[in-house]
Amino acid sequence: MRKRLPTIFLLLTLLPLAAGLAYALAYSLGLAGALQAGLTTQHWQAVLGSPAVWFSLVLSLLVALVVVVLSAALALTTVLVFHRELGSNPLRFGAYWPLALPPIVAAFWGFQLLGNSGLLARLAAATGCISGPQDFVPLINDPWQIGITAVLTMATFPFFTVVLHQFYRSEQLPRLLELARSLGATGQQCHWRVTAPVLLQKLRPLMVLYGVFLFGAYEVPLLLGSQSARMISILIAQKFRRFDLQDLPQAYAITLLYAAVVLAVLLVFRPGRQMNGSV
Repeated sequence: MRKRLPTIFLLLTLLPLAAGLAYALAYSLGLAGALQAGLTTQHWQAVLGSPAVWFSLVLSLLVALVVVVLSAALALTTVLVFHRELGSNPLRFGAYWPLALPPIVAAFWGFQLLGNSGLLARLAAATGCISGPQDFVPLINDPWQIGITAVLTMATFPFFTVVLHQFYRSEQLPRLLELARSLGATGQQCHWRVTAPVLLQKLRPLMVLYGVFLFGAYEVPLLLGSQSARMISILIAQKFRRFDLQDLPQAYAITLLYAAVVLAVLLVFRPGRQMNGSV
């Protein structure tokens, strides 16, 4: 019975996914759906030849990469500096409570914080840094996706902090640091040549998986993103929601392209292989 459980689990998870991808492929090739008229590649040609699609893919990848790197750096610094305080109730609560916020709540919170009428703009105006809230640097709906990156980072790095702190305790790093000091290592060398490599090696598989999740983030880009520089999730949603039925095959084609990029990232980095290789 135990041997059958993994097979049953794979069937329950992979079969619906494979069926959905197969239907999307058939729809994008004109073999299914309301517009089926025989095999055609015109929809794929339109998608692959569209600069907007490739720009959205690259933009989404860059945002996910920047958020993961910034979150990992902030979480690592927090654990290295406050690893003792993270065991206490106040700071531990401060690290855990952002994990309870849904993405849509984080998006609205970011809008109230970073907008021209938000908290930061009013504080800057009150302290005389700017003449008025309307002069605040645009962080919402900006082409550089600063607001999206900031909100996703603030929502991600507490999770990385909690995970790294658990690794810090499970890997018995205090004993390893004592051994390093007994061999003559300084405090900085202990941090950046002993603790940091061990923690980052343990965090790497999670960074890959969370980067895939951020690559397809929807709520935060929907509220804080620019319409001229759309992330791939917003582009796909807009294609599906338009009244023009001609956009549906392209929407399915972009979805398959998105799935192919995600699969390629997982195959290249393969968190499971990294975990096995680090053992």
